[in-house]
Order: sequence, then structure tokens, then C-alpha cells
Amino acid sequence: MMICRSIRQFDSGKRAAKQSVSQILPNSVSSSFYSLFFFSLVFQKGRRCPLVAPHMDQSNDIFALSPCFKIELDQVPFISGRNETKKVARRRWAILAKALKSPTASQPSSPTDEISVRRISSFMLLETRELPTAPLAHTAPTPWRSNDPVSKRTWFEYSIRVGAQLYQLNIGHRNRTFSAEDLMGFNNTGNICIWPSEETLSYYACGNLALFSGKRVLELGGGMSCLAALFVAKYAGAQRVLATDGNKASVENVQAILRCNAFACRTDCAVLRWGDAAQDSRGQFDVIVSADCLFFDDARTDLVNCLRSRLAPGGLALVMAPRRGATLDSFVGQSEAAGLRCRTVPNYSDVVWEKRLALMANADYNDNIHYPILIEVTKPER
Repeated sequence: MMICRSIRQFDSGKRAAKQSVSQILPNSVSSSFYSLFFFSLVFQKGRRCPLVAPHMDQSNDIFALSPCFKIELDQVPFISGRNETKKVARRRWAILAKALKSPTASQPSSPTDEISVRRISSFMLLETRELPTAPLAHTAPTPWRSNDPVSKRTWFEYSIRVGAQLYQLNIGHRNRTFSAEDLMGFNNTGNICIWPSEETLSYYACGNLALFSGKRVLELGGGMSCLAALFVAKYAGAQRVLATDGNKASVENVQAILRCNAFACRTDCAVLRWGDAAQDSRGQFDVIVSADCLFFDDARTDLVNCLRSRLAPGGLALVMAPRRGATLDSFVGQSEAAGLRCRTVPNYSDVVWEKRLALMANADYNDNIHYPILIEVTKPER
């Protein structure tokens, strides 16, 4: 009876905190993680077996097990009744938050280290080089200067070579792990790493700069770097570029990056949540870019509505994402139902296509989740 009751209470407590845990971890690991976390807390009570808490190391954007923070399970009360379920779930969530805030034992030496939950982490289109100091291009104070200065980041030079042309940006990585507060804001997927979709979108943008010349350009869901938008801002001769994400910590990082690069046009960053786009006062854009933003089912409608409201008549959105089950097709269907026109382009670059073919020999490679497909979304003229 005690085991049965514990199982029922475990399921109830797990459901109570599922939403919070899902905000912390990507879909690929969250479901198994919160089950393991809660199972361990319920059934190992009293064994004084320390549970190694997870952390996310932002310098390489990795989920890992940290030996720096261990939880003594006798600190966590056993669930004694149905009414206590939510209270205990909150306490366990607080423990997880404390673990996430703990410092890492060590920092990877480079953002290109290949330890990641993604397995296939790159199409090898980006090269990185650590910089000895912060490469300040602008010294004017910003709203973030006192709280999160450039000096608190490790700086890297990110390079993309298209033919004989080399394109470079200075990108900062915060010198600390994420806090639970950082991770719980809006959608945190951009916080995790340079995903293949962002990498290939940046490569495509650098190889097709004429698409952006003289245009107003917006990036949606650009994460910690807004890489595609910033390459465009530096090299394409755009009229203006606005780099956005729904997560404040991501935008703060991009603000620091703006101070460490010289751009050829007006370049800004801002928090923009797709559901609020219709009320946003920043106007419409000729070109919108977005990488790997299709997999949250509950956010896809907001993304489509955001594209429809932010695109100028005749405007073009370049959306890069893997097929990932039915998510890409669902996005196309919703976009067309909203009056937008979509064209799916699997082979948008001979270089990327050849790298895809080479990766298919890798047992870890799954075309469905690893190969980014380009979707050209256009808004008809009035």
C-alpha cells in the first residue's frame, strides 16, 4: 500500500512541477529528467544517497551533472498526504533551482567542444577563436553596463567562409552558469547553443547578402547571439537590423555583443515575444530571419501571427528548421491558412548539402532532427 500511495503521489507531484521543468530543459531531455529527478527524491528518502544535481554550463551550453552541488535526500520530506503534494513539489523545485545556480566544476576551453545532448552539434560551417580581451568597438554606456558588463564575458571570434570571402563577428559568452531566473523566462531554447539551424541560416545569409541590401531586417528568436541578424548588419548593407528574442538574458547578451562589433547600419536588439507582436510599435520589416523556432506546439500560432503582422506587404521571411516530425509541415500549414505563402527548400546550398550527405554515414545523424530545411515565407502585396 505504501508503494502504491507513493507512486500515486509521485505522479501527482511530477505533474505539479512538469511545466516549470519543461521551461528549464529542452524537449529532448525534460521528460526523462523530471521523471528521474522526482523518482529519486520519493523512493530514495532516508538512504543518505546524495543526488548529483544538474547544471547547464553556458560557456559551452551543455547539460551536465555537477559534482559541486549534491542534495542530501533526507532534507526532502516524504509526501504524507495528498494535500501536501504541491507544497513538496515546490520545495523540490527550489532544490533544483539551487542546483542550477551552483557554479560549475570546470569550464570547457572552447565553445566548439563536442560534448552535448545534441549528438550532431554542427555542420562545421563556423570557426571560432578565443580572443584575449574584450574587443570593444563602442564605449558608450548602456542600460546593462552596470549589471552585466562586457568584461564578465569570454569573447570569441566567429568566422564563416563563403568561397573566398571571410565573414567575422565577435561573440561573447557569459562567464557563469545560468540562474534559474534566467532559464524560467519565456522560451529559453536560444540560450542553449549555436544550433545547426542558426549555423546554416547564418551561412545562407552570408552567401546571399543581396537579399538584405537596403532592407529593414528583423530576427525572431535569435537567442544569445542573434548570429544571422548580426552577420547581415555587418556585411549586407541593410537599412536597419533589429535582433530579438523573448528571453531578457539573451537580449542582454546581444546588447554586449553590439558594443563589441562595428556594424554598417543601425543595429538594435530588443525583447520581443511573438504573442505581443501585434501590439509592438517597431513597425514592419522587409525581411525576417528565424532559426529553429518551430518545435513548440503552443508557440507556433504566435509565431505565424508575428510573421504576418511584422512582415511588410511583399516581405520575405527566411525560416530555417529541421523537419522534426510534423512540426515543419504544421508551421507551413498554419502559415498558408493565415494567408502567407510558403516554399520549402531542402537544398539551399551546395556546401551544406554535401555536408549533409557526409553526415548521413554517421550513426548518430538523424536527418529528421538534424538537417535544417529553409522555408521561404512571403506576404502577398495588398
